[in-house]
Amino acid sequence: MIPGKVNFTRLSRYGGRTAKTFASNFKTPVEMKVNIGMAQDCFGPSDDMAVAIDPSFISKSGSLTYGIGRFWSGVAQRVKRGLEIMAIGAISLSKHTCVMLGAVQSPDFRTLESERHMSMLDWYMALVRSKATELLSLTDILVADAFFSKYEFVNEVIGMGFRFVGRLRANSYLRYLAMPDSSAPRRRGRKKKYGEKVDFSSLDMSVFTSFIYEDSKGNKTRCHTAVVHSRALKRDIRIVVCRLKTERASPVLSPPTPT
Repeated sequence: MIPGKVNFTRLSRYGGRTAKTFASNFKTPVEMKVNIGMAQDCFGPSDDMAVAIDPSFISKSGSLTYGIGRFWSGVAQRVKRGLEIMAIGAISLSKHTCVMLGAVQSPDFRTLESERHMSMLDWYMALVRSKATELLSLTDILVADAFFSKYEFVNEVIGMGFRFVGRLRANSYLRYLAMPDSSAPRRRGRKKKYGEKVDFSSLDMSVFTSFIYEDSKGNKTRCHTAVVHSRALKRDIRIVVCRLKTERASPVLSPPTPT
């Protein structure tokens, strides 16, 4: 710990190197594999690790800073002017902790559209693609929030070799898989692939399986899981439906794991 302001002069006083040495090395980027090695040392060999990505808003005024623009702020629940970084971390369920692997600043959407002809979602996909080899050396489970539960993103990361775990919107259109009926008479044409739409207020418990989830604080929640078809993601997914104790007591879907 260094008392007072942390600058190159103070680092040279306490670190045993000159200020110029600290300044020149400060410009050198740190490869993500260094942080991945730290995460592996911290967590040890385990199968409960996952990589989490989350765009984080940083408040910033002015007009000359690179990347300044309008980004979504999860805390304020609205779009605000400032900066954004894509935070990438390794999380462990058993240790209830996270180790940061990297943080990449996002360009503003006007720059992306005019110079790179990309949307923000395209940028996020390109970023994950550039780090895929390093991240897959740690785990193949990728966790993100509901914004990323889109066909383009899910299809892309699954193609990279990840298993995607995320959150669905409450109005997601899901259908049960058609159950074969051996007693039904034979008919011409293609067999029915899907059944009725999933009604979250009245789940078909002949399809869903219930279990009790207990968090680190000892709170227990009854959850239900099943494999259904997502029309938006164009694939069969496993969902977990949990009714949380909120003011509106609305059902929450988390997480979907495409198969």
